[in-house]
Amino acid sequence: MENDWTRVSEMIKKSSATLSQDGKSKIAIESFLGESWVKSTVDYIIQLKPEWNLAINCLRVLESELATDYAYSIYKNSIDNDDRRIAALIVKDIAHPKSIAWVEEFLGDQNTADFGIGILDQLLWSEKIEFNEMTDSLLNKAEQMWDGSLRSNVSFIRDYLSKRSCS
Repeated sequence: MENDWTRVSEMIKKSSATLSQDGKSKIAIESFLGESWVKSTVDYIIQLKPEWNLAINCLRVLESELATDYAYSIYKNSIDNDDRRIAALIVKDIAHPKSIAWVEEFLGDQNTADFGIGILDQLLWSEKIEFNEMTDSLLNKAEQMWDGSLRSNVSFIRDYLSKRSCS
């Protein structure tokens, strides 16, 4: 077992990301679980098998970049709208900071627009990203899309950000 810890520690040290102790621990746990476990967990959730919500909560706790990437690849490559929608839900629930790059794409898809704004909401709420010109632009776009159906979401996010900046 000691060799495994050494291997994982070396892998983390080579990572270009600046990680907290929790972040390092999450990468270590995901490494021990393995790629196969992560991907099969995403597949399990996509199929909405019993206790799929427990599975998604585990991926959320791990903040799994691998699961985020795999779910996004399902979103991009599946022709099944339900699978694409659940894949977007997984990306939203994990709320890995890299998912900000896909928010506009999710917003532009009527099938996943609500999860696109949800990703932005989760990232801002959890302070994994900062409110800036880009995120403001995404909120403005969301407000105008789909006959204004996301306006209440945008308003909620803006109210939250306003209250947070005042405290």
